[in-house]
Amino acid sequence: MESGLTVQLFEEARAGSSDALDALYRRAAAKLLPLIRLRLGRTLRSEAESRDILQSVLLKSFQKLDQVQEGASVMGWFVTIAENEIRDLADYATRQRRDVAMRRPLDAATEVPAVVRQALSQAILNEDTSRLEAAIAALPHAQREMVVLRSFEELSFPEIAARLDKSPDACRMLFARAMTAMTLHLRAAH
Repeated sequence: MESGLTVQLFEEARAGSSDALDALYRRAAAKLLPLIRLRLGRTLRSEAESRDILQSVLLKSFQKLDQVQEGASVMGWFVTIAENEIRDLADYATRQRRDVAMRRPLDAATEVPAVVRQALSQAILNEDTSRLEAAIAALPHAQREMVVLRSFEELSFPEIAARLDKSPDACRMLFARAMTAMTLHLRAAH
């Protein structure tokens, strides 16, 4: 099951609490930025800034906050929006339709709500983000995916097991190995 704090913040935000909305977006941004960087890879990072993708994700989610269905994974919803943004960027880059005259910064295209700007700023200022990104990127693919599903999408081990067609215990072990490898990487980098 998803983090109780994320669900609680989401429900309070939908009920109108601006403090909960702010906390939800800070939490989501901190989790999404390393994930976005990881998913972009080197090629797409040359096409767009991770922070621009994050801003777009936060803005789109803000505009559709009331459309999340009851019982849906909130972090899974954020991750899906991020993956859709990255897929759209990849499609665009593949088609190579780059008309400089048509490009506009996101700020010029639309007004960005303060809560989105604050969450984005907080994620950017967090110097641990790049260290975390490097530690995740250093993991083997299976371990990296486990970290994404457990830590970013906040899925339970039974949910991960069902998605990966593994036992919950095998998922726990893989996650433990991934966390150990990340810890060792972070210690070596510090």
